[in-house]
Amino acid sequence: MMRTGMILGLTLFATTLDAQQTIAERLTGRVPSEIAALVQELGGAAASRGLPVDPLIQKAIEGNAKAIPADRVAIAIRGVVAQLDSAAAALRDAGVASPVDTLEIAAGGFAITAGLRGRDIGELARTGRPTSDVIVGLRVAGTLAAMGVPREETVRLVGSSLRAQQAPGELLTLPGRVQSEMARGATPAQAAAGLARAAAAQARHGPPPDRGPPPDHGRPPRPLAPPLP
Repeated sequence: MMRTGMILGLTLFATTLDAQQTIAERLTGRVPSEIAALVQELGGAAASRGLPVDPLIQKAIEGNAKAIPADRVAIAIRGVVAQLDSAAAALRDAGVASPVDTLEIAAGGFAITAGLRGRDIGELARTGRPTSDVIVGLRVAGTLAAMGVPREETVRLVGSSLRAQQAPGELLTLPGRVQSEMARGATPAQAAAGLARAAAAQARHGPPPDRGPPPDHGRPPRPLAPPLP
């Protein structure tokens, strides 16, 4: 038991050192020294808890690129860590196997940044879909929330779409479809609600059967149109 604990401790220590070295390399010359030191400190601790460090690095670089004062960037970076912690806790509470995929945590943190809550992350994780699909769903949910779709409608739409076993490519079309409905005069909530009803119906009844290609009656197939220049 003691030997296992020592091995685990050494592994976590090595992971923390690797994370700090990677952070230092990626931030050198790109952010002020005090921000780089903060990201190394927080990132190393985050890595030891199984959290991704990329969101912290990206926030630091973004803040410097926008010439945001260092104290405000530091606050934002600490906020990112808190959001990642919340996402990881929500995923664990939802029964996601440990260790939780860092990409899934990052996607959950993105959704929380956009306005979703921990229980929303857990609800989407419990749809029974593969981790890769849930990651896309969480990213889409964050995008919809950032577009102004209310939290409840966002979770309903993405959850229904996941339960309908929509492929990641289909999930990624949801923000554009909501925008199309908004362009026709619907509010963000109305647009999402209509799509959610359609997805829920698909989840209940399944997608329409594949009827296969139409018969060609012996005629050669029509050539594909050349791509646009």
